[in-house]
Amino acid sequence: MVALFVILFVALLLGIDLFIQARSRRYPIMAAVPQNGPAAHGKETVRIPKSVFFHPGHTWARLQDGDKLEVGVDDFVQKALGGIDSMQLPMVGEFVRQGDPVITLHHGNRRVSLVAPASGYVRAINRDAVENPRLVTENPYREGWLMMVEPAELAANLSLLRVAESAVSWIKEEIKRFREFLGSSIAQPATVGESMLDGGVPVSGALEHLDEEHLHSFEEKFLR
Repeated sequence: MVALFVILFVALLLGIDLFIQARSRRYPIMAAVPQNGPAAHGKETVRIPKSVFFHPGHTWARLQDGDKLEVGVDDFVQKALGGIDSMQLPMVGEFVRQGDPVITLHHGNRRVSLVAPASGYVRAINRDAVENPRLVTENPYREGWLMMVEPAELAANLSLLRVAESAVSWIKEEIKRFREFLGSSIAQPATVGESMLDGGVPVSGALEHLDEEHLHSFEEKFLR
């Protein structure tokens, strides 16, 4: 009975994902959440594709061919980091578990670790993104994907992720929470401080202004 329930639940999730992907192909517009007021003011936005499942730790997963998950990091974290100089990923064949740190991003002297959005075996690594991390900056959801995972607990994992309108609402709250976090972590009379005073955070590279203690706090509060 339990096995039948799991199968039906997975089938339902796959059906939802196929619908979302079909809708996205018909209307290939990403949700762009302004970081500060209307996008018309020239502020940066955080992209949220409607066909992607988001983990609260700012990684994402997209179903591929019905039995694989394409995995990457979201637009929020790469913007906050200010870009990516290099990265460390699991080995092909390695088992990763949802919620465990498996991806490390480097920018300058800053380093953050992000968790796996789902459990499973790594079946492929995007070597193009490893060799040219700019692909992640340009589009973390397409050319900038990082690895392909064969899921081990698909139904249970996807039930904990956010997708479509739920993901948009979540990222809006994350931006608000990040603004409050920066307000208590960075001295105001600085370039970032000036942006913060008009509510214009997160800005690209905001994490560069944090010391090691506050960077670690960011990881604990936003990436775990």
